[in-house]
Amino acid sequence: MSDVEIKVNVINQLKLLRQSTFKDKLSFLDEDIQNAQRAKATEVRVEIDYYSNKVTIENNGQTLTNPQALFSIAESEWDEDIQKSESPFGMGFFSNITVSDRIEVLTGNNHIIFNVKEMIQNNKTDIEVNELDNPYAGFKLILNNFDFTEVQPSLIRERIELLGKYIHELDIYCDNKLQPKKNLTDTDGSVFSNVIETDSIQGWLALNSGFSQDLKVFYKGRLVTKLDTYYYVKGDLHINDKTLNLTSPDRKDIVRDDKYYAFLREVSKYTKELANKSFLHGDQRHIENHIDAISWNADKEKLKKEMSFLVFDTENQNDSKYLNNIALAKRKNPEIKSVNQYEVFIKSDAAKQSESNHKEIEFTQEVKSKAPNAIGVRTWYGDEGTSGGRSEPMIDGDKIEERKGQQIDFSSEPVFWLAFDQIVEHEKKFKIAEHYKLKLIVSRNKIESGVLETLGKDQNIVHISELTENTLIKASISNTELSKKESRALMLLDMISRMIGFNRNVFAVGDVMVIKQTQIEVLNQTIEKIEDEFVAVHDYLNNKVYIDRSVIDDSKLRESNDENLDIDDYKFLLLNLKEIVRAVNLMNFEEVERPKDLYDCLIDGLALA
Repeated sequence: MSDVEIKVNVINQLKLLRQSTFKDKLSFLDEDIQNAQRAKATEVRVEIDYYSNKVTIENNGQTLTNPQALFSIAESEWDEDIQKSESPFGMGFFSNITVSDRIEVLTGNNHIIFNVKEMIQNNKTDIEVNELDNPYAGFKLILNNFDFTEVQPSLIRERIELLGKYIHELDIYCDNKLQPKKNLTDTDGSVFSNVIETDSIQGWLALNSGFSQDLKVFYKGRLVTKLDTYYYVKGDLHINDKTLNLTSPDRKDIVRDDKYYAFLREVSKYTKELANKSFLHGDQRHIENHIDAISWNADKEKLKKEMSFLVFDTENQNDSKYLNNIALAKRKNPEIKSVNQYEVFIKSDAAKQSESNHKEIEFTQEVKSKAPNAIGVRTWYGDEGTSGGRSEPMIDGDKIEERKGQQIDFSSEPVFWLAFDQIVEHEKKFKIAEHYKLKLIVSRNKIESGVLETLGKDQNIVHISELTENTLIKASISNTELSKKESRALMLLDMISRMIGFNRNVFAVGDVMVIKQTQIEVLNQTIEKIEDEFVAVHDYLNNKVYIDRSVIDDSKLRESNDENLDIDDYKFLLLNLKEIVRAVNLMNFEEVERPKDLYDCLIDGLALA
């Protein structure tokens, strides 16, 4: 049987090392500084000589006694402590040939010349080693013919700054400038950031206001890679041997194994926690600046149970003013797109602003009268030869107060919502919500809008565009036996009947009960309420107007049927004239001619009387 042995073509191996073994062109810095650490150096100096195409790296560590160790792959010859703690692969020195084709080493008595270009051209593997007249204490590496087109000086300085920052046992200089140190858990001062200190990870992460993929992983102070699956996030995460398995020889990538996926899950947990915390507790203007980062990384299922909304009880006069004044401000300045911008606008407009804690009020199903007519924003297009146009309702400007968000139990009451930028567009719907005392949420950003849209009708929350109303009034009269005062009132009302053209008394007095039934179709709900404040109500079937006796009992009418009118008679009629006219307006005037203006008709008639 013949012996067969593995043979390696050294020249081809050099070519391979130059071209593809080291993923990162800046790996030579990491490897050379790591070698300085292993040599127990306390100081590393890097000099960049752009005009001479040369980079010099020197350290004050142990001298190299065996030059062969530099050129023996997988035979690192480091001491036992290093072998146990780092399992060095022994290829680090070869990272230098990716940026230089003529390398010089001065250490102890040796001057080593590694002419890669000449070796490849001449197919020779001999390395020149000369003895120094004056021994060099430490280790000096000169990278000649440095290719600055491949690796710019600025990139070298950035990497050295990064290495100097986190390798605390070494003082690292670049062009005689000491690189500042940084604690592993010191953030960069970002508005939204978190510190991580566990057995497997130390460091920090932060949300970025713009798109980025800048979450870096470090091993022993050296950059390993960036986690490119984390968007809008930046930070520095320092790992140890227990955390991840790294690829050899350059440790510039992570082995995709169980450790890797467990690591990603842990990082995802921290990014979600940061995004949620930022959204729940951050200043609104900072949230707006980081809304893409929060939206991308937040745990929305958890967030929607904890988040607060800008909730308005439209029954509250201050709330209604606030909403109306947003619309007013947006007409003055269409560039206002958020609550924060609105507040800034108010301050710049020199309006006095006071902070008010928003008290949550339980939903009340109280309806007093038909919602006021609101035309909202209208746009029309002209026919041929005519122009189109756009109209917006006028809203009075009042003092504007700042409002804070609040949590709300969606299961307890129906709530409508709209985005901040839709307040003008849905002014008509807002008027309906305001009239029926409905709760209204103004979404401040796209996260809130997304959560509210997701909750939907199942959670009793609906976009305000779907709000419509149908109102039915039911009235009845009972106990029509009259007192003397009520008889006098009926006599006066008979006079009113004749003033407006009827030859009969169209009024009746008694205990009037009015029920208003309002259907909000989108919620499939009917709001039914007894109205206590009605003075007069029209009975459609009998074409009569019922007057509730309470307004008569509270009056100063005489208990007499004397046909001569006194001042109290006029007071009674004038005080209730508005309600009387409102109810009479609903009557059927088919049997008589309707007066052109009921108010004028009655005022003139009373004046004559």
